[in-house]
Amino acid sequence: MSSASKQAASLISKLRAKSSASRDGVMAELAELGPDAAVPLMKALAHKDYKVRMAAAETLGLIGDERAIPPLIEALSDSSKNTQGAAAGALADIGDAAVPALLDALIGSDQAARKWAAEALGSIGDTSVAQELMKRLNDLNVEVQRAAVTALGDLKSKRAIDPLIDVLQDDNVDLAKAAAEALGKIRNEVAIEPLIGALQSPSIDVRKAAAESLRRVGKAAVPALIEGVRDGDATIRRWGVEVLGNIADGRALELLVESLDDSDQRVVRYAAVALGGLGKESSIQYLTPLIEHENKDIRYAAVEGLSGTNSSRAVEFIARCLEDDDWVVRMTAACGLGEIGSRTCIDPLLKALEDSEWSVRRHAAISLGRVGIKKRAVEALLGMLDDPKELVRSAAAQALGDLGDESAIDPLQKLMGDEDPKVQAAAEEALMALGIEFE
Repeated sequence: MSSASKQAASLISKLRAKSSASRDGVMAELAELGPDAAVPLMKALAHKDYKVRMAAAETLGLIGDERAIPPLIEALSDSSKNTQGAAAGALADIGDAAVPALLDALIGSDQAARKWAAEALGSIGDTSVAQELMKRLNDLNVEVQRAAVTALGDLKSKRAIDPLIDVLQDDNVDLAKAAAEALGKIRNEVAIEPLIGALQSPSIDVRKAAAESLRRVGKAAVPALIEGVRDGDATIRRWGVEVLGNIADGRALELLVESLDDSDQRVVRYAAVALGGLGKESSIQYLTPLIEHENKDIRYAAVEGLSGTNSSRAVEFIARCLEDDDWVVRMTAACGLGEIGSRTCIDPLLKALEDSEWSVRRHAAISLGRVGIKKRAVEALLGMLDDPKELVRSAAAQALGDLGDESAIDPLQKLMGDEDPKVQAAAEEALMALGIEFE
């Protein structure tokens, strides 16, 4: 045995360390040995301790020695899922040389190996394997099907779009969700209509995945989304307006304004937030009437929408909401003023520090720190260091650190003796921001 191989064997014995940081250090040393460590590491894939097997597989991927492909393929069937995943990652790191063996595993009898082989193939990114992956969409094992769907999405294979659209209609929620996600990665306009249809899926997970994928498709999806919202049921309208807000395309403005009068109040809420997502000052005139709405959730959404415009013109309307009967609306207003961050936000935020609800006081303090204007804010925040609620005290400390005023150093040092550890930690971070060093 060469000296390098002996060194590798010695290092491998240390892979049983309980600390992941210690194992990472050992793995780094093994990787530096390169091919000389490959054979001992391949033998370690049969070790009785799964942590050693997992670390050995991961290190083999770092080394990239093609001799490790057969034992790593075997490790895809390991009794430990962690080892299986590490082996799949290692095969993906080895790359093109591992493709033939992975394709063999893809049609093998072991379900775990088929699943991990599909994931590894998707990570490698060899588009020539797309055809084989599409065959696995009819596998009897759902996990294999899902892995193949995910891999096809990672490959961004256009040939897979139609088969993935078929899977999107599957009754199995996990498969339909994976198909929606995969179509979003491919970002092809052919998938827009099917994804809009998936917005009315019985499963909220599928709806969320479809919405996110439409967002990823982006502006190309806007015309179809506008049409879908105008003609669709309440579920499509609700999800459609949210996606349009996330895409932030001005073409949706007219539709979103119309949606503020929708018969379904969920649609109104999401349309209000979406209007803010457009980032247009012109949205303010349509959102301000909603701050007086009888439904507190719509008032909350209106505040969020107004905040999303990032316009100082919205400040006076958001400030009114600090008087709302509902504390969630008031808290959202305090947060929103911090997002806008103009000088005109100071007075309403100072007033919000006196709110009876601690969460409003907390977010008012954080927002004062975000606005970044010291005058009057520092003195008010120093007073909040004695607040009866620990999360308010910690927020005040954080804000004082953000403002960077040295007059806060002594009060913050006293706050280090607070009975609550979260407050102590916030005070320490604030002092560090002010240049105080700690051992």
